[in-house]
This record gives sequence, C-alpha cells and structure tokens, in this order.
Amino acid sequence: MDWVRLLSRLLQAESLPGQEGEAAGLLLEALKGLGLPAWLDEAGNVEALLGEGEPEVVLAGHLDVVPVGDPSHWPHPQGAVAGGAVWGRGAVDMKGPLVAMLLALEALSRGPLRGRVRFLATVQEEVGGLGSRYAAARLSPLAFLLGEPSGRRLMRGHRGRAEVWADFEGEETHAAIAGPENPLFDLAEYLLALRQLPAIPGIKPTPTRVDTYPGARNQTPGVVRLYLDVRYEPEASLDGFMETLKTLGPASVYLPEEERASGEVRMRIPALWPPYRLPEGHPLLRAALKALGQEEAGLWPFTTDAPYLGAKAPVLGFGPGDPALAHTPKEHIPLAEVEAAGREYALLVEALWNAAS
Repeated sequence: MDWVRLLSRLLQAESLPGQEGEAAGLLLEALKGLGLPAWLDEAGNVEALLGEGEPEVVLAGHLDVVPVGDPSHWPHPQGAVAGGAVWGRGAVDMKGPLVAMLLALEALSRGPLRGRVRFLATVQEEVGGLGSRYAAARLSPLAFLLGEPSGRRLMRGHRGRAEVWADFEGEETHAAIAGPENPLFDLAEYLLALRQLPAIPGIKPTPTRVDTYPGARNQTPGVVRLYLDVRYEPEASLDGFMETLKTLGPASVYLPEEERASGEVRMRIPALWPPYRLPEGHPLLRAALKALGQEEAGLWPFTTDAPYLGAKAPVLGFGPGDPALAHTPKEHIPLAEVEAAGREYALLVEALWNAAS
C-alpha cells in the first residue's frame, strides 16, 4: 500500500460534514486493495472487517474536517509532502490517524488473529456525531480505539461542551425614533451578571458571539442572541447551571437542536457534546498502558465521538499527531509519526484481545 500517496490524496479531498463521499471512496479503494471486505453503511460511514472470531476491537475515526480557510495562510499546498511531513486539513484531525489504522490492519493481516478488527470511519463528527451515533446503536465490541490526535499518548476521555443560546426579545423600531427600551441593554446587564457569578466547580462558560435580528444598523433589534460556549466536567450539573443562567436576566435560555442527514439517516441533534471518562483502573486501559509502556492516560482538551461509542463499550483514545495543530493552517503530521502509530495500533489491538482471553 502506498500510504503516503493515499494520505496526500485524502488531504486533497476536502470532506466537509455532509460532503465526505470522495474521501470515503479513497478509503474503500485502499481497504479493498488490502483484501478486506469494505462497504458504506446507511449513514455513509466506511466499514471494513479483518477476521471473523470474537472478541472484536473497533479502530474508529472520522472522515469529515473543518474548512481549509484562506489557502495563502498555509505554508504548503493541501496534501504536500515537505520536511518529512504531510500537510493539509485533516492531517492530524484525523485522516493521518485513519491511514495509520490501515497500516495496522495490513500488519495484523499477516499474522494469526485472536479476534476480529472492525475499521470504522464515520461522517459528521464535527457537527454532532451523526455517523458515530448511528453506528454505535448496532455495534457491541470489546472496545473502541478512537484515533483522535493525542501525540500517541493514551487518552481516557474529555470534558463536555454545550452551546447555549440566550435570546433577548425587543421591539423593532427605527433608530431615529427609538426610546430607551432596547434588548441590547438587557444583554449588557446580563453579561455583567454572568461575569459576577461565583466560580462554579467543573463549569466554564465563555460568551463567544452576539447576533441581532433582523440585523439592520439603523433599527433596534427584535431579538438579540447571545452564544455561550459551556465546558463542563462529568460530575458537574449542566441542568443546574442552565437554571442559574435563566435567573440572570430576561432571556430565553436553551440548547438549540439541528436536523442532520447523511445517506438514509436523519437525526435531530442537540448542541450538546457530552463528557466521557473511562475509569483509570479499567482493566482494558491498564492492559493498553502496559502494552505501550505508558504510566497513565491523559484527557483530551476537546470533545470527541467517545460518549456515543462509549454507550456500548469502553473507548480508549490514541492517535498520532499534535492536537494543537488541529483546525489551524499549520496542520501537518510527520510521516514517521504515522508509521509508528500504525505499529502501535496493531500492538494495542493484540493487547486488548489478550486481556479478554
């Protein structure tokens, strides 16, 4: 398998959420080239199988990426190989890890198998996890190995995120004759009250954006919408914090929902990315740490598909690449990092099989 060329082509195939088809086709071609049965499920997720027996370990990741942005901000074109690395959107988040998983499948296929490996590359992770939510409902493996970038350190979870909207209603009036009533003043008082809230353990709210509707600059708005990014730990009460937000001013406070579709699958998905934590003493995590010679697992700073996958089986995080490069115009992954991760994915699969026997 010419995996460097494959990764370069994957990075050139811009796969925004809902537009993963070209990247999916490239992976299907590569998987079938390895002699594996590979297919698209009803949501457009790419799947493949190696082996037939139990237990099953799933190598999981996602196909979609965030936009490239201004090409002039990038030091190299998308998919370029330079300085011993491949450059482009998705290099670490997370087409590089997907290619490393294919290297692991190639290596595992050469030896005796003590179980089965499923490859799963999902759609729409960046916008609510439709692909993983759909796949998780029908899979019951021993464990998932989720390949989000971690610098090849084992991860056991992350905190959650909620996108909270607070709407302030007003009366649309021409600015030339407007009176003192204005929902923008309500917003200002609300933000001051939010800033004066005592710190709540395990919850971090951050105002990130304000929109006005209809949006004219010579008119008082009918609605002012404040967007809050709320990060929260598993032990924190998001519902309790939402109730607190409702007491700070005359705002309608809620979590919006969006209907998403892919292939034959449609879902209404709330703007909520739950936390996930695998216990430090979980036996599969301890087996994985021992296999890699690592002492303890870390926590990702961002959210992932782990909560949806983890409803059926433990999720262990492990991926090549520097997570700080994700979503930036400096995104790249060293070739040596991808190769090393391929060997380590194979090692982890075998360690999990052995731990289950």
